[in-house]
Amino acid sequence: MLIRDYENPHYPIPSPDQIENLKLKMKEKGQRNKDLVGKIGSKGYVSAILNKKKPITLELAKRFHKEFGVAAETLLS
Repeated sequence: MLIRDYENPHYPIPSPDQIENLKLKMKEKGQRNKDLVGKIGSKGYVSAILNKKKPITLELAKRFHKEFGVAAETLLS
């Protein structure tokens, strides 16, 4: 408990980046950006999502959770 009490304020573990986590899961499944085009929208929309220019909606979080197993909570945080 002493170690935890010291490490938590001095060495906090940042939460994972949601888009980087999604990209990693896509890579693990052998999927590329163009594989998402028919599933979530146009090529430009997919690019905007993966380049963090557009936010992930609840519907997209559900689809990514179903498709890649990414926790929807991390995508929406």
